[in-house]
Amino acid sequence: MAYQVFARKYRPQTFAEIVGQEPVVRTLTNALRLGRIAQAYLFVGPRGTGKTSTARILAKALESGKAPSADFDPKEDICVEIAEGRCLDVLEIDGASNNGVEQVRELRDNVRYTPAKGRYKIYIIDEVHMLSAAAFNALLKTLEEPPAHVKFIFATTEVHKLPTTILSRCQRFDLHRIPEPLIRSHLAHICELEKVKAEPGALDAIARYAEGGLRDAESALDQAISFYGDRVSEADVLSLFGLTGFTPVAALGRALAQGDVGAVLKSARELAAAGKDLGKLSQDLLGFFRNLVIYQVSPTALEGDISTPEKDVLAEVSSQISRGAALGILEELSHLESRLRYALAKDVVFEVALIQMSQLKEKISLESILESLGGAPTQPVTPAPTAKPALAAPVTAPAVAATPAPVAISAPASPKITTAAVEAAWNAAVEKFAQERPMEADTIRAVEFHACKADQIEVLVPKALEKKLFYLRSPKNLEILEKALTEQLGVKLQLVYLLGDGSKTGGEPASAPASATSVTGKPAPPPPNMSQEAFLADPVIQNALKIFEAKIVTPANK
Repeated sequence: MAYQVFARKYRPQTFAEIVGQEPVVRTLTNALRLGRIAQAYLFVGPRGTGKTSTARILAKALESGKAPSADFDPKEDICVEIAEGRCLDVLEIDGASNNGVEQVRELRDNVRYTPAKGRYKIYIIDEVHMLSAAAFNALLKTLEEPPAHVKFIFATTEVHKLPTTILSRCQRFDLHRIPEPLIRSHLAHICELEKVKAEPGALDAIARYAEGGLRDAESALDQAISFYGDRVSEADVLSLFGLTGFTPVAALGRALAQGDVGAVLKSARELAAAGKDLGKLSQDLLGFFRNLVIYQVSPTALEGDISTPEKDVLAEVSSQISRGAALGILEELSHLESRLRYALAKDVVFEVALIQMSQLKEKISLESILESLGGAPTQPVTPAPTAKPALAAPVTAPAVAATPAPVAISAPASPKITTAAVEAAWNAAVEKFAQERPMEADTIRAVEFHACKADQIEVLVPKALEKKLFYLRSPKNLEILEKALTEQLGVKLQLVYLLGDGSKTGGEPASAPASATSVTGKPAPPPPNMSQEAFLADPVIQNALKIFEAKIVTPANK
Protein backbone atom coordinates (compact mmCIF):
# COMPACT_ATOMS: atom_id res chain seq x y z
CA MET A 1 0.00 0.00 0.00
CA ALA A 2 1.29 3.48 -0.88
CA TYR A 3 2.50 5.71 1.95
CA GLN A 4 -0.14 7.92 3.51
CA VAL A 5 0.60 11.09 5.42
CA PHE A 6 -0.55 11.16 9.05
CA ALA A 7 -3.33 13.67 8.31
CA ARG A 8 -5.00 11.07 6.05
CA LYS A 9 -3.89 7.91 7.80
CA TYR A 10 -5.24 8.97 11.18
CA ARG A 11 -8.32 10.85 9.97
CA PRO A 12 -11.25 9.97 12.29
CA GLN A 13 -13.64 7.37 10.87
CA THR A 14 -16.32 7.39 13.59
CA PHE A 15 -17.83 9.91 15.98
CA ALA A 16 -15.82 8.40 18.84
CA GLU A 17 -12.54 9.23 17.07
CA ILE A 18 -13.28 12.95 16.66
CA VAL A 19 -10.91 14.91 18.92
CA GLY A 20 -11.95 17.96 20.92
CA GLN A 21 -15.45 18.56 19.52
CA GLU A 22 -17.63 16.89 22.15
CA PRO A 23 -20.62 19.32 21.93
CA VAL A 24 -20.92 18.79 18.17
CA VAL A 25 -20.58 15.02 18.48
CA ARG A 26 -23.16 14.84 21.28
CA THR A 27 -25.71 16.90 19.35
CA LEU A 28 -25.34 14.86 16.15
CA THR A 29 -25.50 11.49 17.91
CA ASN A 30 -28.62 12.52 19.86
CA ALA A 31 -30.27 13.78 16.66
CA LEU A 32 -29.55 10.46 14.92
CA ARG A 33 -30.85 8.48 17.88
CA LEU A 34 -34.09 10.51 17.97
CA GLY A 35 -34.51 10.53 14.19
CA ARG A 36 -34.35 14.35 14.06
CA ILE A 37 -32.41 14.62 10.80
CA ALA A 38 -32.28 18.05 9.13
CA GLN A 39 -32.10 18.63 5.39
CA ALA A 40 -28.98 20.85 5.62
CA TYR A 41 -26.01 21.05 8.01
CA LEU A 42 -23.30 23.72 8.22
CA PHE A 43 -19.94 23.04 9.90
CA VAL A 44 -17.97 26.18 10.78
CA GLY A 45 -14.47 26.44 12.22
CA PRO A 46 -10.75 27.14 11.69
CA ARG A 47 -8.65 24.94 9.45
CA GLY A 48 -7.77 21.46 10.63
CA THR A 49 -10.44 21.18 13.32
CA GLY A 50 -12.42 18.36 11.65
CA LYS A 51 -15.15 19.97 9.52
CA THR A 52 -14.80 17.72 6.45
CA SER A 53 -14.10 14.63 8.57
CA THR A 54 -17.25 15.26 10.61
CA ALA A 55 -19.23 15.72 7.38
CA ARG A 56 -18.02 12.35 6.07
CA ILE A 57 -18.79 10.62 9.37
CA LEU A 58 -22.29 12.10 9.36
CA ALA A 59 -22.75 10.83 5.79
CA LYS A 60 -21.71 7.33 6.92
CA ALA A 61 -24.16 7.47 9.81
CA LEU A 62 -26.98 8.44 7.42
CA GLU A 63 -26.19 5.78 4.80
CA SER A 64 -25.14 2.72 6.82
CA GLY A 65 -27.21 -0.08 8.32
CA LYS A 66 -30.93 -0.52 8.28
CA ALA A 67 -31.53 2.99 9.65
CA PRO A 68 -29.46 6.11 10.35
CA SER A 69 -27.37 5.46 13.46
CA ALA A 70 -24.36 6.99 15.20
CA ASP A 71 -23.09 3.48 16.08
CA PHE A 72 -22.38 2.33 12.53
CA ASP A 73 -19.75 -0.17 11.41
CA PRO A 74 -16.93 1.77 9.67
CA LYS A 75 -15.96 -1.44 7.79
CA GLU A 76 -19.32 -1.70 6.07
CA ASP A 77 -18.99 -1.47 2.28
CA ILE A 78 -20.77 1.85 1.86
CA CYS A 79 -18.78 3.38 4.76
CA VAL A 80 -15.51 2.29 3.14
CA GLU A 81 -16.66 3.80 -0.17
CA ILE A 82 -17.49 7.11 1.54
CA ALA A 83 -14.11 7.15 3.33
CA GLU A 84 -12.30 6.52 0.04
CA GLY A 85 -14.38 9.10 -1.84
CA ARG A 86 -15.89 6.69 -4.39
CA CYS A 87 -19.49 6.47 -3.21
CA LEU A 88 -21.87 7.51 -5.99
CA ASP A 89 -24.47 8.73 -3.52
CA VAL A 90 -22.13 10.97 -1.49
CA LEU A 91 -20.76 13.74 -3.70
CA GLU A 92 -17.98 15.94 -2.36
CA ILE A 93 -17.82 19.29 -4.16
CA ASP A 94 -15.06 21.88 -3.85
CA GLY A 95 -16.76 25.24 -3.51
CA ALA A 96 -13.67 27.11 -4.66
CA SER A 97 -13.56 25.47 -8.12
CA ASN A 98 -17.30 24.88 -8.57
CA ASN A 99 -18.56 28.27 -7.55
CA GLY A 100 -20.48 29.33 -10.63
CA VAL A 101 -24.21 29.41 -11.18
CA GLU A 102 -23.96 26.80 -13.94
CA GLN A 103 -22.53 24.18 -11.57
CA VAL A 104 -25.26 24.88 -9.03
CA ARG A 105 -27.94 24.61 -11.70
CA GLU A 106 -26.53 21.24 -12.70
CA LEU A 107 -26.63 20.15 -9.05
CA ARG A 108 -30.22 21.39 -8.76
CA ASP A 109 -31.22 19.34 -11.81
CA ASN A 110 -29.57 16.17 -10.46
CA VAL A 111 -31.14 16.19 -7.00
CA ARG A 112 -34.40 14.77 -8.35
CA TYR A 113 -32.72 11.44 -9.15
CA THR A 114 -32.94 8.84 -6.38
CA PRO A 115 -29.75 7.40 -4.82
CA ALA A 116 -28.12 4.46 -6.59
CA LYS A 117 -27.23 2.41 -3.50
CA GLY A 118 -27.62 4.29 -0.30
CA ARG A 119 -30.54 5.73 1.59
CA TYR A 120 -29.86 9.36 0.72
CA LYS A 121 -28.12 11.40 -1.94
CA ILE A 122 -25.74 13.57 0.08
CA TYR A 123 -23.95 16.67 -1.21
CA ILE A 124 -20.88 17.78 0.78
CA ILE A 125 -19.75 21.25 -0.33
CA ASP A 126 -16.41 22.27 1.17
CA GLU A 127 -15.49 25.97 1.46
CA VAL A 128 -19.05 26.84 0.58
CA HIS A 129 -18.37 30.55 1.16
CA MET A 130 -16.55 30.59 -2.20
CA LEU A 131 -19.81 30.24 -4.14
CA SER A 132 -20.87 33.32 -6.05
CA ALA A 133 -23.96 35.34 -5.14
CA ALA A 134 -25.77 34.02 -8.21
CA ALA A 135 -24.88 30.44 -7.23
CA PHE A 136 -26.28 30.97 -3.73
CA ASN A 137 -29.48 32.40 -5.16
CA ALA A 138 -29.83 29.41 -7.48
CA LEU A 139 -29.43 27.06 -4.50
CA LEU A 140 -31.93 28.71 -2.13
CA LYS A 141 -35.15 27.02 -3.14
CA THR A 142 -33.61 23.56 -3.41
CA LEU A 143 -31.90 24.03 -0.04
CA GLU A 144 -35.13 25.03 1.68
CA GLU A 145 -37.35 22.28 0.23
CA PRO A 146 -35.15 19.48 -1.13
CA PRO A 147 -36.52 16.06 -2.07
CA ALA A 148 -36.84 13.64 0.85
CA HIS A 149 -33.84 11.63 -0.34
CA VAL A 150 -31.41 14.63 -0.48
CA LYS A 151 -29.24 15.99 2.33
CA PHE A 152 -26.78 18.91 2.18
CA ILE A 153 -23.66 19.24 4.34
CA PHE A 154 -21.65 22.46 4.07
CA ALA A 155 -18.23 23.33 5.53
CA THR A 156 -16.56 26.74 5.72
CA THR A 157 -13.79 28.64 7.47
CA GLU A 158 -15.35 32.06 6.78
CA VAL A 159 -18.98 31.89 7.80
CA HIS A 160 -19.34 35.68 7.69
CA LYS A 161 -19.23 35.48 3.88
CA LEU A 162 -22.37 33.34 3.71
CA PRO A 163 -25.70 35.06 3.00
CA THR A 164 -28.17 35.04 5.88
CA THR A 165 -30.67 33.34 3.56
CA ILE A 166 -28.33 30.31 3.46
CA LEU A 167 -27.57 30.38 7.19
CA SER A 168 -31.26 30.41 8.11
CA ARG A 169 -31.85 27.20 6.13
CA CYS A 170 -29.07 25.18 7.85
CA GLN A 171 -28.37 23.71 11.24
CA ARG A 172 -25.09 25.35 12.23
CA PHE A 173 -22.34 23.61 14.21
CA ASP A 174 -19.25 25.54 15.34
CA LEU A 175 -16.05 23.51 15.65
CA HIS A 176 -13.54 25.22 17.91
CA ARG A 177 -9.75 25.14 18.10
CA ILE A 178 -8.60 21.98 19.82
CA PRO A 179 -6.91 22.46 23.24
CA GLU A 180 -3.18 21.78 23.40
CA PRO A 181 -3.48 18.90 25.94
CA LEU A 182 -5.79 16.99 23.57
CA ILE A 183 -3.47 17.58 20.61
CA ARG A 184 -0.50 16.43 22.69
CA SER A 185 -2.34 13.27 23.74
CA HIS A 186 -3.33 12.50 20.14
CA LEU A 187 0.25 12.97 18.91
CA ALA A 188 1.52 10.67 21.66
CA HIS A 189 -0.97 8.03 20.51
CA ILE A 190 0.30 8.33 16.92
CA CYS A 191 3.91 8.00 18.10
CA GLU A 192 2.97 4.85 19.99
CA LEU A 193 1.36 3.33 16.91
CA GLU A 194 4.28 4.35 14.70
CA LYS A 195 6.85 3.10 17.27
CA VAL A 196 8.48 6.55 17.45
CA LYS A 197 10.05 7.91 20.63
CA ALA A 198 9.28 11.61 20.95
CA GLU A 199 10.20 13.75 23.95
CA PRO A 200 7.25 15.30 25.80
CA GLY A 201 8.76 18.71 25.14
CA ALA A 202 8.75 17.98 21.40
CA LEU A 203 5.04 17.13 21.46
CA ASP A 204 4.34 20.26 23.53
CA ALA A 205 6.17 22.41 20.97
CA ILE A 206 4.23 20.87 18.06
CA ALA A 207 0.93 21.34 19.91
CA ARG A 208 1.71 25.06 20.43
CA TYR A 209 2.84 25.39 16.82
CA ALA A 210 -0.46 23.93 15.53
CA GLU A 211 -2.53 26.71 17.19
CA GLY A 212 -5.53 24.46 17.73
CA GLY A 213 -5.45 22.69 14.34
CA LEU A 214 -5.10 18.93 14.63
CA ARG A 215 -4.24 18.49 10.94
CA ASP A 216 -1.39 20.99 11.26
CA ALA A 217 -0.08 19.11 14.30
CA GLU A 218 -0.20 15.75 12.50
CA SER A 219 1.58 17.20 9.47
CA ALA A 220 4.27 18.75 11.68
CA LEU A 221 4.87 15.46 13.50
CA ASP A 222 5.00 13.64 10.17
CA GLN A 223 7.61 16.10 8.92
CA ALA A 224 9.71 15.87 12.09
CA ILE A 225 9.78 12.05 11.91
CA SER A 226 10.76 12.20 8.22
CA PHE A 227 13.65 14.50 9.09
CA TYR A 228 14.92 13.01 12.35
CA GLY A 229 13.79 9.36 12.23
CA ASP A 230 12.22 7.38 15.05
CA ARG A 231 13.66 9.63 17.79
CA VAL A 232 12.41 13.21 17.96
CA SER A 233 13.70 15.62 20.60
CA GLU A 234 12.40 19.02 21.64
CA ALA A 235 15.52 20.71 20.25
CA ASP A 236 14.89 19.01 16.89
CA VAL A 237 11.35 20.36 16.68
CA LEU A 238 12.35 23.86 17.77
CA SER A 239 15.12 23.95 15.19
CA LEU A 240 13.00 22.51 12.37
CA PHE A 241 10.10 24.97 12.72
CA GLY A 242 11.96 28.01 14.09
CA LEU A 243 10.14 27.79 17.42
CA THR A 244 11.21 28.93 20.87
CA GLY A 245 10.97 26.72 23.95
CA PHE A 246 9.45 27.77 27.26
CA THR A 247 12.78 28.47 28.98
CA PRO A 248 13.99 31.19 26.54
CA VAL A 249 10.50 32.72 26.43
CA ALA A 250 10.36 32.76 30.24
CA ALA A 251 13.81 34.41 30.37
CA LEU A 252 12.66 37.13 27.99
CA GLY A 253 9.40 37.57 29.91
CA ARG A 254 11.31 37.82 33.20
CA ALA A 255 13.57 40.53 31.74
CA LEU A 256 10.51 42.47 30.54
CA ALA A 257 8.90 42.18 33.96
CA GLN A 258 12.07 43.46 35.64
CA GLY A 259 12.40 46.34 33.16
CA ASP A 260 15.95 45.25 32.29
CA VAL A 261 16.32 46.72 28.78
CA GLY A 262 19.83 45.35 28.32
CA ALA A 263 18.78 41.78 29.13
CA VAL A 264 15.70 42.14 26.93
CA LEU A 265 17.72 43.23 23.89
CA LYS A 266 20.40 40.59 24.45
CA SER A 267 17.85 37.80 24.73
CA ALA A 268 15.85 39.00 21.70
CA ARG A 269 18.94 39.27 19.48
CA GLU A 270 20.18 35.83 20.50
CA LEU A 271 16.83 34.30 19.58
CA ALA A 272 16.71 36.17 16.25
CA ALA A 273 20.28 35.09 15.44
CA ALA A 274 19.27 31.48 16.16
CA GLY A 275 16.67 31.72 13.38
CA LYS A 276 13.59 31.93 15.59
CA ASP A 277 10.41 33.17 13.94
CA LEU A 278 9.69 36.57 15.50
CA GLY A 279 5.96 36.24 14.84
CA LYS A 280 5.85 32.92 16.71
CA LEU A 281 8.05 34.39 19.45
CA SER A 282 5.61 37.28 19.96
CA GLN A 283 2.77 34.74 20.21
CA ASP A 284 4.72 32.76 22.81
CA LEU A 285 5.36 35.95 24.80
CA LEU A 286 1.67 36.80 24.54
CA GLY A 287 0.80 33.38 25.96
CA PHE A 288 3.36 33.81 28.76
CA PHE A 289 1.97 37.17 29.93
CA ARG A 290 -1.60 35.95 29.50
CA ASN A 291 -0.81 33.10 31.93
CA LEU A 292 1.04 35.56 34.19
CA VAL A 293 -1.96 37.89 34.50
CA ILE A 294 -4.31 34.94 35.13
CA TYR A 295 -1.90 33.63 37.78
CA GLN A 296 -1.84 37.05 39.48
CA VAL A 297 -5.63 37.11 39.59
CA SER A 298 -6.17 33.45 40.56
CA PRO A 299 -3.22 31.04 40.79
CA THR A 300 -5.52 28.01 40.79
CA ALA A 301 -7.17 28.96 37.47
CA LEU A 302 -4.28 27.44 35.48
CA GLU A 303 -4.36 24.05 37.17
CA GLY A 304 -4.03 21.32 34.54
CA ASP A 305 -3.12 23.79 31.77
CA ILE A 306 0.54 24.34 32.65
CA SER A 307 3.30 22.18 34.12
CA THR A 308 4.73 22.59 37.61
CA PRO A 309 8.01 24.20 36.39
CA GLU A 310 5.99 26.74 34.36
CA LYS A 311 3.86 27.51 37.40
CA ASP A 312 7.01 28.06 39.51
CA VAL A 313 8.31 30.56 36.94
CA LEU A 314 5.00 32.43 36.94
CA ALA A 315 5.06 32.58 40.76
CA GLU A 316 8.55 34.10 40.63
CA VAL A 317 7.81 36.67 37.90
CA SER A 318 4.42 37.71 39.35
CA SER A 319 6.19 39.17 42.39
CA GLN A 320 8.40 41.32 40.14
CA ILE A 321 5.70 43.21 38.23
CA SER A 322 2.36 44.75 39.07
CA ARG A 323 -0.81 43.50 37.47
CA GLY A 324 -1.31 46.85 35.74
CA ALA A 325 2.12 46.73 34.11
CA ALA A 326 1.62 43.09 33.10
CA LEU A 327 -1.71 44.01 31.49
CA GLY A 328 0.01 46.85 29.64
CA ILE A 329 2.63 44.48 28.21
CA LEU A 330 -0.11 41.99 27.31
CA GLU A 331 -1.98 44.69 25.39
CA GLU A 332 1.15 45.75 23.50
CA LEU A 333 1.93 42.14 22.56
CA SER A 334 -1.59 41.65 21.19
CA HIS A 335 -0.87 44.36 18.60
CA LEU A 336 2.73 43.36 17.90
CA GLU A 337 1.95 40.20 15.91
CA SER A 338 -0.11 42.04 13.28
CA ARG A 339 2.57 44.73 12.99
CA LEU A 340 5.26 42.10 12.42
CA ARG A 341 3.21 40.41 9.72
CA TYR A 342 3.51 43.39 7.38
CA ALA A 343 6.80 44.90 8.57
CA LEU A 344 9.79 44.97 6.25
CA ALA A 345 12.39 45.18 9.05
CA LYS A 346 10.81 42.77 11.51
CA ASP A 347 13.79 42.70 13.87
CA VAL A 348 13.72 46.50 14.26
CA VAL A 349 9.98 46.58 14.94
CA PHE A 350 10.35 43.73 17.42
CA GLU A 351 13.22 45.35 19.34
CA VAL A 352 11.56 48.78 19.51
CA ALA A 353 8.36 47.20 20.84
CA LEU A 354 10.31 45.27 23.48
CA ILE A 355 12.11 48.44 24.61
CA GLN A 356 8.79 50.25 24.97
CA MET A 357 7.29 47.35 26.91
CA SER A 358 10.28 47.06 29.23
CA GLN A 359 9.79 50.70 30.25
CA LEU A 360 6.15 50.24 31.27
CA LYS A 361 7.26 49.28 34.76
CA GLU A 362 9.12 52.60 35.15
CA LYS A 363 6.12 54.75 34.31
CA ILE A 364 4.74 56.22 37.53
CA SER A 365 1.01 56.74 37.67
CA LEU A 366 -0.50 59.78 39.38
CA GLU A 367 -2.02 57.51 41.99
CA SER A 368 1.35 55.99 42.90
CA ILE A 369 2.88 59.49 43.18
CA LEU A 370 0.13 60.64 45.53
CA GLU A 371 0.52 57.44 47.55
CA SER A 372 4.23 58.07 47.91
CA LEU A 373 3.53 61.65 49.00
CA GLY A 374 1.14 60.33 51.59
CA GLY A 375 -1.61 62.82 50.83
CA ALA A 376 -4.33 63.87 48.43
CA PRO A 377 -3.70 66.09 45.37
CA THR A 378 -3.52 69.81 46.15
CA GLN A 379 -6.21 71.01 43.78
CA PRO A 380 -8.51 73.98 44.30
CA VAL A 381 -11.87 72.82 45.58
CA THR A 382 -14.96 75.03 45.38
CA PRO A 383 -16.81 75.00 48.71
CA ALA A 384 -20.19 73.31 48.53
CA PRO A 385 -23.29 75.36 49.43
CA THR A 386 -23.66 73.25 52.59
CA ALA A 387 -21.76 74.06 55.75
CA LYS A 388 -18.55 72.21 54.91
CA PRO A 389 -15.00 73.50 55.49
CA ALA A 390 -13.46 75.62 52.76
CA LEU A 391 -10.24 74.22 51.32
CA ALA A 392 -7.06 76.15 50.62
CA ALA A 393 -5.81 77.04 47.15
CA PRO A 394 -2.98 74.96 45.64
CA VAL A 395 0.52 75.66 46.89
CA THR A 396 2.27 77.79 44.26
CA ALA A 397 4.46 80.13 46.34
CA PRO A 398 6.76 79.76 49.32
CA ALA A 399 4.27 81.49 51.59
CA VAL A 400 0.65 80.43 51.97
CA ALA A 401 -2.08 82.82 53.04
CA ALA A 402 -4.11 81.97 56.08
CA THR A 403 -7.39 80.25 55.44
CA PRO A 404 -10.60 80.43 57.43
CA ALA A 405 -11.02 77.84 60.10
CA PRO A 406 -13.17 74.94 58.96
CA VAL A 407 -16.82 75.08 59.94
CA ALA A 408 -17.94 72.12 62.04
CA ILE A 409 -20.43 69.75 60.51
CA SER A 410 -23.59 69.83 62.56
CA ALA A 411 -24.75 66.24 62.59
CA PRO A 412 -24.98 65.32 66.28
CA ALA A 413 -25.13 61.64 66.95
CA SER A 414 -28.32 60.33 68.44
CA PRO A 415 -28.00 59.63 72.16
CA LYS A 416 -29.54 56.21 71.55
CA ILE A 417 -26.65 55.16 69.34
CA THR A 418 -24.12 53.25 71.42
CA THR A 419 -20.51 52.49 70.66
CA ALA A 420 -21.42 48.84 70.16
CA ALA A 421 -24.07 49.84 67.59
CA VAL A 422 -21.58 52.00 65.69
CA GLU A 423 -19.01 49.19 65.71
CA ALA A 424 -21.62 46.75 64.38
CA ALA A 425 -22.56 49.28 61.69
CA TRP A 426 -18.90 49.60 60.69
CA ASN A 427 -18.54 45.81 60.39
CA ALA A 428 -21.62 45.72 58.14
CA ALA A 429 -20.22 48.57 56.03
CA VAL A 430 -16.94 46.67 55.69
CA GLU A 431 -18.73 43.61 54.32
CA LYS A 432 -20.73 45.69 51.85
CA PHE A 433 -17.52 47.37 50.67
CA ALA A 434 -15.86 43.94 50.31
CA GLN A 435 -18.73 42.78 48.10
CA GLU A 436 -18.52 45.82 45.83
CA ARG A 437 -14.71 45.92 45.80
CA PRO A 438 -13.68 42.22 46.03
CA MET A 439 -10.09 42.94 44.97
CA GLU A 440 -9.65 45.11 48.12
CA ALA A 441 -11.65 42.94 50.51
CA ASP A 442 -8.56 42.00 52.55
CA THR A 443 -7.55 45.69 52.82
CA ILE A 444 -10.87 46.97 54.21
CA ARG A 445 -11.25 44.02 56.56
CA ALA A 446 -7.90 44.93 58.14
CA VAL A 447 -9.26 48.38 59.10
CA GLU A 448 -10.68 48.24 62.64
CA PHE A 449 -13.27 50.32 64.44
CA HIS A 450 -11.63 52.66 66.98
CA ALA A 451 -14.10 55.10 68.49
CA CYS A 452 -17.20 57.24 67.90
CA LYS A 453 -17.06 60.97 68.73
CA ALA A 454 -20.09 63.21 68.24
CA ASP A 455 -20.51 63.33 64.47
CA GLN A 456 -17.45 61.25 63.57
CA ILE A 457 -16.54 57.58 63.48
CA GLU A 458 -12.84 56.80 63.84
CA VAL A 459 -11.29 53.67 62.35
CA LEU A 460 -7.71 52.46 62.72
CA VAL A 461 -5.61 51.63 59.64
CA PRO A 462 -2.59 49.36 60.30
CA LYS A 463 0.81 50.87 59.57
CA ALA A 464 1.42 48.17 56.89
CA LEU A 465 -1.50 49.55 54.86
CA GLU A 466 -0.28 53.15 54.82
CA LYS A 467 0.01 53.15 51.01
CA LYS A 468 -3.66 52.13 50.74
CA LEU A 469 -4.86 55.33 52.43
CA PHE A 470 -5.16 57.23 49.17
CA TYR A 471 -7.34 54.46 47.76
CA LEU A 472 -9.53 54.30 50.87
CA ARG A 473 -9.98 58.11 50.91
CA SER A 474 -11.13 58.30 47.29
CA PRO A 475 -14.62 59.86 46.97
CA LYS A 476 -16.20 56.72 45.50
CA ASN A 477 -14.94 54.47 48.30
CA LEU A 478 -15.85 56.98 51.01
CA GLU A 479 -19.34 57.20 49.55
CA ILE A 480 -19.80 53.42 49.75
CA LEU A 481 -18.71 53.26 53.39
CA GLU A 482 -20.53 56.37 54.61
CA LYS A 483 -23.74 55.37 52.80
CA ALA A 484 -23.61 51.93 54.39
CA LEU A 485 -23.06 53.50 57.84
CA THR A 486 -26.01 55.86 57.31
CA GLU A 487 -28.25 52.97 56.31
CA GLN A 488 -27.31 51.09 59.46
CA LEU A 489 -27.51 53.98 61.96
CA GLY A 490 -29.99 56.41 60.39
CA VAL A 491 -27.53 59.24 61.08
CA LYS A 492 -24.78 60.52 58.79
CA LEU A 493 -21.34 60.32 60.37
CA GLN A 494 -18.04 61.57 58.99
CA LEU A 495 -15.46 58.83 58.53
CA VAL A 496 -12.00 59.54 59.97
CA TYR A 497 -9.00 57.27 59.42
CA LEU A 498 -6.37 56.94 62.15
CA LEU A 499 -3.02 55.67 60.96
CA GLY A 500 -1.26 53.77 63.72
CA ASP A 501 0.50 50.60 64.74
CA GLY A 502 -2.67 48.53 64.41
CA SER A 503 -3.35 48.18 68.14
CA LYS A 504 -6.82 48.91 69.47
CA THR A 505 -7.27 51.03 72.59
CA GLY A 506 -10.08 50.48 74.98
CA GLY A 507 -12.91 52.89 75.74
CA GLU A 508 -13.38 56.18 73.90
CA PRO A 509 -10.27 58.32 74.42
CA ALA A 510 -10.52 62.07 74.13
CA SER A 511 -7.88 62.14 71.40
CA ALA A 512 -6.14 59.81 68.99
CA PRO A 513 -3.30 57.69 70.36
CA ALA A 514 0.14 59.21 70.28
CA SER A 515 1.38 56.75 67.67
CA ALA A 516 -1.48 57.51 65.26
CA THR A 517 -1.76 60.26 62.63
CA SER A 518 -5.28 61.58 61.98
CA VAL A 519 -6.17 61.30 58.31
CA THR A 520 -9.70 62.32 57.33
CA GLY A 521 -11.51 61.68 54.13
CA LYS A 522 -11.20 65.41 53.20
CA PRO A 523 -7.83 67.08 52.40
CA ALA A 524 -6.80 69.32 55.31
CA PRO A 525 -5.80 72.96 54.63
CA PRO A 526 -2.10 73.83 54.94
CA PRO A 527 -0.93 75.54 58.14
CA PRO A 528 -1.46 79.32 58.04
CA ASN A 529 1.43 81.81 57.92
CA MET A 530 4.02 79.21 56.85
CA SER A 531 7.48 80.69 56.40
CA GLN A 532 9.58 80.05 53.31
CA GLU A 533 12.10 78.06 55.34
CA ALA A 534 9.39 75.85 56.82
CA PHE A 535 7.80 75.43 53.40
CA LEU A 536 11.07 74.27 51.82
CA ALA A 537 11.81 71.95 54.73
CA ASP A 538 8.40 70.27 54.57
CA PRO A 539 8.98 66.52 53.88
CA VAL A 540 6.00 66.35 51.52
CA ILE A 541 7.34 69.24 49.43
CA GLN A 542 10.82 67.70 49.40
CA ASN A 543 9.43 64.35 48.31
CA ALA A 544 7.38 66.00 45.52
CA LEU A 545 10.42 67.89 44.23
CA LYS A 546 12.43 64.66 44.16
CA ILE A 547 9.77 62.66 42.29
CA PHE A 548 9.10 65.36 39.67
CA GLU A 549 12.77 66.47 39.47
CA ALA A 550 11.48 70.02 39.93
CA LYS A 551 12.54 73.21 41.63
CA ILE A 552 10.63 76.09 43.21
CA VAL A 553 10.76 79.29 41.17
CA THR A 554 10.46 82.56 43.12
CA PRO A 555 10.33 86.14 41.77
CA ALA A 556 13.94 86.62 42.89
CA ASN A 557 15.43 83.90 40.65
CA LYS A 558 13.08 83.98 37.64
